[in-house]
Amino acid sequence: MIALTLSAVPFSPELDSLVLTALEYTYRERYGAALSVIEEAISLYPQEPVGYFFKAAIYDYYMEDYHTKRYENEFFKNMKIAEERAKERLSTTDDPETRAWMNFFIAGAYGYKAMRAGRSGNYVVALKYALEGVKPLKATVEEDSTLYDAYFPLGIYNYALSKAPNRIGIIPTFFLVKDREKRKRKGIEYLKIAWRRGHYTSVISALTLAWVLMREGRAREAIPILKGYVDRYPESRYFRWVYGGLLLKEGRFKEAEDVYEGLLYLVLRDQPNVPYNVVYIAYYLGYTKYFLGKFEEAIKYFEVAMKYYEEAPPSDKRELKGVMRSLKRFYKRAKKRLDLE
Repeated sequence: MIALTLSAVPFSPELDSLVLTALEYTYRERYGAALSVIEEAISLYPQEPVGYFFKAAIYDYYMEDYHTKRYENEFFKNMKIAEERAKERLSTTDDPETRAWMNFFIAGAYGYKAMRAGRSGNYVVALKYALEGVKPLKATVEEDSTLYDAYFPLGIYNYALSKAPNRIGIIPTFFLVKDREKRKRKGIEYLKIAWRRGHYTSVISALTLAWVLMREGRAREAIPILKGYVDRYPESRYFRWVYGGLLLKEGRFKEAEDVYEGLLYLVLRDQPNVPYNVVYIAYYLGYTKYFLGKFEEAIKYFEVAMKYYEEAPPSDKRELKGVMRSLKRFYKRAKKRLDLE
């Protein structure tokens, strides 16, 4: 089932339509079109935070898709403007719906910054941003409990806390989490609410929910959620990445083979200069072929992965060390199966 968005927003219908169109282009990975539409939204409504916020979100999505930090400056610049615009609106309105949305954008800005810091391994900074976002996030729900987009960052926050180590560097974190299982359940439930009822966050909530369920050993539950989006966005790499992982977790290798073959085609066509992505997908495809007993094909794709690994920059090679160790094990096993060693 693909969720319907039910929320209303205190913006011009034109602005709302432009943002939703930009997000559709983003999920189809047509980033030039997405940025063009969101720039139009900003030029028409420069005092609203929504355009800047989602411009930053588009850059974040692109950077994850291309495994790059190329647009980090643009990301932080636009997220800062979004936060400033939201605070300006918040200081001049008593309307509960408007206040709820302004707090949502402020909290969302902290949340996105926390995610970027966490991905870079700056966990102390990530924790700082996350904690700063808690107050406006609670204010969002208190002002308007039907602003279902707020349940997306709420879900991430609760789930992340359930997985937090007892210390991050020298900072103890155990005081933040009294009941990890309760936090985890709440996190998953909030993501489900955002998926089913969110206005702007429904699609990204589905993707995040699927990833969380896979991590929790509940891939079977996540597969039908994500399949609807894979069908809806057939040109998307992002959704196929997670969907393929779900299928592998369930041992559905034949279906995974089809997904990874399509994904490798898209990556080689659109991202030939992103060796990190090629290595990962070629490895997964070889791994899938191995368990289907197609050892010659598995060897071929493992060798593709090794070739692109050699062309990868040092930073990518460091991140890919674990993948390459696993790849080499299966490469040797496949050769032994064919008596090539």
